Amino acid sequence: MKVIAVRILTALLLLSYGAGLTACSDVKDAVEALQLELDAPERKPIDKTRMGVNNFFVNPRVGSTSSQFSDIKNNLGLKYVRVLFAWTNEVQPSPNASPNYSFYDSIINSIPPGVDVLVVLTHTPDWMMNPANWIGGNPRATFVEKWLRPTVRRYAGKGGIVGYEVFNEPDAIIVPSDESLGLQSPELYFEMLQWASAAIQQEDPQRLVVLGATRSIQQSGSANLDYNKRLRDLGAEALVDVWAIHFYGKQYEKVVKGGGVADFLNGLQSIIWITESGEIGPNSQLPYVEEVWPFLRSEIPGIDRIYYYQYSAASNPFESFALRTEDAAFPVSDLYVHLSGG
Repeated sequence: MKVIAVRILTALLLLSYGAGLTACSDVKDAVEALQLELDAPERKPIDKTRMGVNNFFVNPRVGSTSSQFSDIKNNLGLKYVRVLFAWTNEVQPSPNASPNYSFYDSIINSIPPGVDVLVVLTHTPDWMMNPANWIGGNPRATFVEKWLRPTVRRYAGKGGIVGYEVFNEPDAIIVPSDESLGLQSPELYFEMLQWASAAIQQEDPQRLVVLGATRSIQQSGSANLDYNKRLRDLGAEALVDVWAIHFYGKQYEKVVKGGGVADFLNGLQSIIWITESGEIGPNSQLPYVEEVWPFLRSEIPGIDRIYYYQYSAASNPFESFALRTEDAAFPVSDLYVHLSGG
């Protein structure tokens, strides 16, 4: 049936090509995509020793910060947690105000023994949209000197922090004021990464410097992969200890196709972490992780860690990636049950 399906699609696409409706490369891509979809990778056991989870601790309805850490470590059996330290209006309402670290202090002070935390330093307060507030007229230098450096300095020597990820999905505008940084340009992100890497090494050289992962590397056509390639060409590997990526969906053909994701990542010298990957729906997460993650590791041996996105959310469980929700009918997902031994 698989071979027949591929042959039928090939014939249809070639007829379209003959009518001038598609390009030859489109035919080849579509056939490869269907073949890989039909030949889905075999599901394999999860390697929990290399698995982490994203938890931003913004949902106290699923428990205190300490109890969430305990659940992750003792119930799910995971020892890697990725957290988001966002530079927001609430944290620093004006350029001359001192940052309010109380929420982030509570996270760092609650890290249990045996757990390491990757801190993502990201986003900007609204006042960053005004160039008059930039140090030396440069918004990226301002991000480093007003947020990244003070934060790294504050937690220097504290136990439990493995490293700092320099921004989250810099190629996307997630918070409107982030546009002020201009990070959709890989050249400008690279400029900021140079300063950020130097600041981390100066303030707390024991911490890993982690590249800010772009949007899912195999999606958006070739744009996300091209952003990563440009950073490599600029010399970003010399500035980081870990090359981070995000991976959602499947698109296996984008991984294995010549010149694709696997070729790019296998050509790096850096350790590779997938800092976000997951699936929507309480009954879809386990098959996704058991299928996609082993496939990625088989094609890209340098992948050292994969962080599931995410621990909890307040949204509809069928519209959420969360392991835990507030829905009484689906309080936990199939992946949560599996990890906890249920």
